[in-house]
Amino acid sequence: MLVRNKLFLLLMSISLTFPLYSQDVGEVEIEDIYVSDHTFAFYLNTDGMGVGYQRGWHTQFADKHVLDLSFLYSNHIKAVRGSNFSFEGARSYSYGKLYDLFLLRTGYTYQKTLFKKPYWGGVSIDFNVSTGFTLGIGLPTYLEVAYYAPGGFNIIRVIERYDPEKHDLSNIIGGAPFYERFHNLAFRPGVFGKVGLVFDFSQRQERIRAFAVGLHLDSLFPPLQQMAFNDPTVLYFGGYIAYQFGRKKQLYE
Repeated sequence: MLVRNKLFLLLMSISLTFPLYSQDVGEVEIEDIYVSDHTFAFYLNTDGMGVGYQRGWHTQFADKHVLDLSFLYSNHIKAVRGSNFSFEGARSYSYGKLYDLFLLRTGYTYQKTLFKKPYWGGVSIDFNVSTGFTLGIGLPTYLEVAYYAPGGFNIIRVIERYDPEKHDLSNIIGGAPFYERFHNLAFRPGVFGKVGLVFDFSQRQERIRAFAVGLHLDSLFPPLQQMAFNDPTVLYFGGYIAYQFGRKKQLYE
């Protein structure tokens, strides 16, 4: 009888302990395996703004390799827009600006997860470093200029490319229409580098909703002179913030 009671108590203790172990196993986090993702981005830079697209491939859990494509506008630090109020309807322009500069970047980005997002939500933090090629596109400045007609009484309005030797505050009416500026585009090849952090706050693991911050550096060959009375810029250095959104693809999708 004593042996049977001891055996009964042993079985009862095992049966009571088993549900506890079963509950622990049920709470184990199940990791989803992602193999690729695509992301769109809006950039706000210290010298302009732009848009971008990234296509990423996950080779390991914390590593990602990314094809990075972006199109940005870079404004010169000394370019200040103004208007000539002597002429009604005159468009604004930046006095002394020879070119508006756009940057088309394509390159490679390596991204490393520093802090993983918990399964219940929160924020993940990634570090990335990028390098690649830049194509600088200079959009020349065209102006509406005033000339006196023969006799010196009537004014003739003419669209001309800005020439600091001919045009000054005495004869510039304002900027030309945007569609008039696609003549004599200047192209400059170059390279870029970028480092930054990405903070993904999406509540769904398969979605990407993130803010990014970092520094970027572009260099064009030969340099493009944007302002008439300043030396051409050799290096374009600045900071950026970005909003990114996209979707991840799982292993068996």
